[in-house]
Amino acid sequence: MISLLYVDDEPALLDLCRRFLEQEGDISVITVASAGEALALLASGKFDAIISDYQMPDIDGIAFLRTVRLQLPEMPFILFTGRGREEVVIEAINSGADSYVQKGGDPRAQFKELSHLIRQIVRRRKAENELRLMKFSVDHASEGIIWMRANGDITYYNDAICTMLGYSPQEFSRLSVTDIRPGLSRFSFAKRWSRLEAGRKCATIDEVLIKKDGSFLSVELVLNYNELGSESLIFAFVRDVSERRRSEGELKKAFSQLMLTEDGLRQQFEELKKSDYAICEIRQRYQMLSEETENWIWESTPDGRFTSSSAQVQDILGYSPVELVGKTFTDFLAPCDVVRAMSGLTEALAKKEAFHSLLLCAMHRNGREVELEITGNPVFSRDGTFSGFYGIARDVTCENPHEATHPACVPGYGSLLEQAGDAIFVIDVQTGMILDANQKALALVNRTLPEILSMRESALHPGGEELFDTELFRQHNREDSAVFEGVVVDRDRNRIPVVVSTKMLMVGDTQIRIGIYHDISDLRAIQETLKEKSGELDRFFTTGPDLLCIIDAAGRFLRLNPAGEVLLGCRIREREARSLFEIVHPDDLAATRTIFQHKGRGGKAVSFINRVLLPDGSCRWLEWRAFMSGRKQIYAVARDMTEQKKVEQALAEATRKLNLLTDLTRHDIRNKLTVLTGYLNLFRNCPAEPYFSMYTEKINETVAAISAQVEFTRVYRNLGTSAPGWYNVGRLFRRVCSQLDVPPEIVSSRQAGWEIFSIPLIERVFYTLVDNACRYGTILTEIRCSAEKISDGLVIIIEDNGVGIAQEHKERIFEKGFGKSSGHSHSLFLAREILSITGITIRETGRAGKGARFEMQVPKGMYRVFVPAPDQHGEPVSAPDFITLTHHNHTS
Repeated sequence: MISLLYVDDEPALLDLCRRFLEQEGDISVITVASAGEALALLASGKFDAIISDYQMPDIDGIAFLRTVRLQLPEMPFILFTGRGREEVVIEAINSGADSYVQKGGDPRAQFKELSHLIRQIVRRRKAENELRLMKFSVDHASEGIIWMRANGDITYYNDAICTMLGYSPQEFSRLSVTDIRPGLSRFSFAKRWSRLEAGRKCATIDEVLIKKDGSFLSVELVLNYNELGSESLIFAFVRDVSERRRSEGELKKAFSQLMLTEDGLRQQFEELKKSDYAICEIRQRYQMLSEETENWIWESTPDGRFTSSSAQVQDILGYSPVELVGKTFTDFLAPCDVVRAMSGLTEALAKKEAFHSLLLCAMHRNGREVELEITGNPVFSRDGTFSGFYGIARDVTCENPHEATHPACVPGYGSLLEQAGDAIFVIDVQTGMILDANQKALALVNRTLPEILSMRESALHPGGEELFDTELFRQHNREDSAVFEGVVVDRDRNRIPVVVSTKMLMVGDTQIRIGIYHDISDLRAIQETLKEKSGELDRFFTTGPDLLCIIDAAGRFLRLNPAGEVLLGCRIREREARSLFEIVHPDDLAATRTIFQHKGRGGKAVSFINRVLLPDGSCRWLEWRAFMSGRKQIYAVARDMTEQKKVEQALAEATRKLNLLTDLTRHDIRNKLTVLTGYLNLFRNCPAEPYFSMYTEKINETVAAISAQVEFTRVYRNLGTSAPGWYNVGRLFRRVCSQLDVPPEIVSSRQAGWEIFSIPLIERVFYTLVDNACRYGTILTEIRCSAEKISDGLVIIIEDNGVGIAQEHKERIFEKGFGKSSGHSHSLFLAREILSITGITIRETGRAGKGARFEMQVPKGMYRVFVPAPDQHGEPVSAPDFITLTHHNHTS
C-alpha cells in the first residue's frame, strides 16, 4: 500500500482527488489544506510520496518543496499545478521536484496519469535508495576492493585502492593487474588464476604492489573466485600492511639505537664530571684574582644595573657592594661629565659588544671627583640570549686633581653647549645669576653673551618674576629635573612661549641649574589657526539644515546640532551622551551595528539607510553618510527621507494589490473549474441517489463560487481609482439595510451625524457587514450601528445579537479564502482592503454566543460632525485642502 500525502487549499479538489486515487485500492491518501499542517504530519507520520498544489496561502508549493527537501531529501514530491505556469514548473524541477502534473482537461485521464506517475516514482526512488546504499558502502570502505577478469583486466575498483596507490579514479581505470604488481606477466597471472579456480576458490596472501610514484606498498590480499553467468571473476580485498611492516622494522632499529644511546650517555657523564672539576678550578682562580687586584670587578644587567661588585669598590667610590646593587654608573657621575658620559655609556650598552678604556668622571661618597677607566664584555646564556655585562673599573685619578668650580672648566663643555638643538642657560642656584648660555639662547632673547652674564634669570621673564621656585621644587619633587611651560622676553620685550626642561647639578661646591628652552611660537600659531577653523566648523555645525553629529565607537552622541535635536526630538546634555543604538528601530539595529563595526575602513565614507524611533512613538527614515576620524570618532550627516519612503511604500502597496488580484483570480477560478469538471464526470457515471443530489449540490456551490470570484475581480479592480468624499454613517447603514430587506423593527442607529472621508466603495463595506450578520447570525433580533470618539480617532461599531464568531476565527475571517465553501471567501478580506485606502482599520471584538461586533477605527482628520442643510443630501464632496491621501494609506 502506497501512503500518499496530498496538500491543496481547495477542499472540493482534495475530496475529488482522493476519490479517484483510492479507486484501485493500492493507494491510501491523507489530505490537508495547508503546508503547515502537512509539515506537522511529516514530522509525526511516514509517507511514501507527496502531492502538493502550487498556489496556497502562507506557504506556496515551491517553498513547501524546499522545506521538505531540507528535512526529507529522498521523499518523492509531485507538484500539481495549473496550466500556463511553465515558469513555476521549471522552478519546481530546479528545487528538487520529481515530476509535475498540470490541472485541467479530462479529470479521469488526468488522475489516471497522476496515479501511474505516483507508482512509478515511488518504485524508482526505492530502487535508487537501495542501490545508493550498497554502492556507498563499497565506495567508502576503508580497505581497497577490486574485481578482476582472467586476463588481468580490472572491472571494478573503489576509491580506497586509488588513494592507496596514489592514482586518480580516471588514471586507475586504464590499468590492469600487471601494471600494479611488479614482475607479474599475463602468463604468470593466468597460472595463479588456474590454481585459485581449481583449489578452494579463496586465499589470503602477502603481496607487494607498485604505487604511481614507483615506490612499493606491502599489502595483504584476500581473494575470492566467483562465476557470474558465463564470466568468471576474482574479488580481491586489499589491506595496507606497510605500516605494520614499517613498525616492525622501526622497533628493531629503536632497540639498536637504545643500546647505542646508553653507551653515549655513559661517555657524556664522564665528560660532565671533568667539566665540573674545571669549573671549580676556574671559580677558585677568579676568587683569588678578585681578592688580590686593586681594581673594581663588576657585573650588570643588559641595561647597566649592577648585580655584583668586588670589595675594591669601597676604596674607589666609598660605597659597599651591597649599596651598588640596582644602581648604574650614571648615578655616580660628576655634574660636569653628565652629558658626555651618559652619551658614551648609552652607546656602549646598546651595541651589546665589548668596550675598552671608557673614561668617566665619578663622584666619591665624600664629594671628590674620581676618574674611572671602564672595560666591559657582554655575557650570553647557552641559548644565545644576551644577559648583561661584566668588566673592570680602574681608578686613574692623578695625585693632585684639579677641583672644578665652574662648568666651563670641563673639557669639551663649550662644544656640547653649541651642538645642542635648543637654547641652553646655565644658572647659579644660590645667586640666580646666569653663568653661561649657548648661541641659540643668545639668538632667542636677542642679546650678547656679556649682557646675559650680567643678568639674573628672572630678567628673562615678563615682569621680572621667578619662573622657577627652587625651594618649592625641592619640597614637592624628589627628582632633580622638571619640565614646564613658560614665557621669556627678548631685548624688545617681545613675549616668546617656551617649554623649559631643567636639571639641578653640583659642580664642586656650587649648585647649578641647566635650563633647556624650546621655542613653541610656531606651535602656538598653529593652535590659534586651529581654534579659528574650529569656530568656523562650529558655526556650520549649528546652522546646518540636516542632522550633523559626532558619535563615539560605542554609538554614543558626543555632539548633535540643533537640526538633529529637532529631527530626533531629543537634546544631548553636556554630561549625558545618549546612544544612537537606543533610538534605532529594532528591525534595523543589527544591520546598523554591523555597519558601524566596519565603518571607515581605508578612510572611506559609508552610506546606509535606517529607521529611528522618536519620543512620541513615531518612526522616521534617515539616510546616513558617515566616516571615522583618526581619534576613533564617527562624523555623520543624516537626511530625513520619511516622505520619500512613504511614496515608495504606497507604490509597493499598489503593485502588491495588482499582483494579488492576478494570482487570486487565476488560481481560484482554475481550481473551481477543475472541481466542476471532475464532479460532472462523476455525475455522468453515478446518476442515482444519493450521488445525484450530492454531486448537484457540489456543482451548484462551485458555480456560485466562480460567480463570486468574478464579482470580486470587478470590485477589486476599482480599488483606489474612485475619488473619495464625505459619507454620512447613519445614512449608509440605513441604505444597505433597506437593500437587504432587513426588517425595520430590528434596525437601530445611534451615530450623532458623524461623517467619514472615504471612497465610494465604503457602501460595499457596510453592505458586507450587514449581509454577514443576516446570513450567519441565525438567531439575531437586533442589528445596530453607533459611533463614538476616542483619543486616537473615531470608532464606528456595527453589531448584532446573533450567534457571534468563535475566538479562533476572529482574525481568520479577514483572510483571503476563508469560508470558500460558502462562495463568500473574499467578502471581509475585500472590506479590509477598501478601508485601508483611507487608513481605516477594522477588527471583530464580539463574544461568541453573544453576537458579532465589528469596530472600524477612523484616523484623525478623516471624520467630522455635520448637520446638512435641508437642500443637501449627503452626496460625496471633493477632498478638503488639508487632506493628503498619501499620508493616510495603510502601508505598514
